[in-house]
Amino acid sequence: MALPLYERRVKHFFASLIILVTLLLFTFTLSLSIGSAMLDPVKVFKAIFLKPFGYSAEDNIDVIAMLRLSRALASLFCGASLALAGLLMQTITRNPLADPYIFGLSSTALTAVALGIILVPNLMVYKVYMIVVSFLGALAGYILTLSLSKLGGGSSLAMVLAGIAIASLFSGVSHILLYIVQQIVKTPYVYLLMGSVSTVLQRDLLFLALPTLLFAALIPALFKPLNAYLYGDEYAKQLGFNPTLVRDSAAFIAALLTAITIAFVGIVGFIGLAAPHIARFLVGSDHRFAAPIVALVGALLTLLADIVVKLVSLFAGAVGELPLGVVTAVIGAPFLAYLIVKKVRE
Repeated sequence: MALPLYERRVKHFFASLIILVTLLLFTFTLSLSIGSAMLDPVKVFKAIFLKPFGYSAEDNIDVIAMLRLSRALASLFCGASLALAGLLMQTITRNPLADPYIFGLSSTALTAVALGIILVPNLMVYKVYMIVVSFLGALAGYILTLSLSKLGGGSSLAMVLAGIAIASLFSGVSHILLYIVQQIVKTPYVYLLMGSVSTVLQRDLLFLALPTLLFAALIPALFKPLNAYLYGDEYAKQLGFNPTLVRDSAAFIAALLTAITIAFVGIVGFIGLAAPHIARFLVGSDHRFAAPIVALVGALLTLLADIVVKLVSLFAGAVGELPLGVVTAVIGAPFLAYLIVKKVRE
């Protein structure tokens, strides 16, 4: 009975993988096609993906697409990072409502970055230090939420309420600090507060992509411990895993993945909440299947959100553009409401 079930899961995994990769390629190409000058998606696809095979692009389409490449790649890596961070947080807290945004990691990381820029204005030049400061802020947010939830009894509801309290507090603090920071970086603080991939430069992509790919490669080493951890500390111990080490390792990776996105993009909420649930719906809760799928789902959701940002900016004809976090909030807030109602009824 177990073998047919496993084989069915493997088939679902590969079917989901093929569909998501196809959708991601299509969405990525569409993202490169949309801008002040609209391009033919077919020609863009050929210019980007077939150029190594000798295809020659017409009308400088490849040049325009390459200028938009940084933004599309930033969306992709931002979504994948937040989705993986959300999956890890939901696992180690055994709470389906866990998410870097809801649990306060994003707000505390942004507060730390804003405070760092005020104290050391040149901090933005040194990207590695930006990530370190953001990471320390995210880790502090996780510890504060965990500590506050234990004071409230340690239940799933206590963790959610503690996370909302921490997120609300540091969201207010970050508002104040970012209002000061905008005088230093000459960027409206709303973009720093609610996220934007339009400000990510090509030289920043390495700092955004490399840690994401590195930790995505390290997560497979945690597949078995995380699967065991889901069933409780005692079960994990029986299989030879240290629950504290598993929890701390996963929290470290989740905090760093969150910190990377905060340092370069700003707060992009609810991707870490929605993507793991969509992945589990497709392939189940086994991390061997869920982790690759969740990264693809997160990347796809963020790319779609950025396409909406571009389209709204084009058709509205407004000066500037909509923050990315506004669109992801519209996607994620109803999702959160549904999960809370379902959780309370259970």
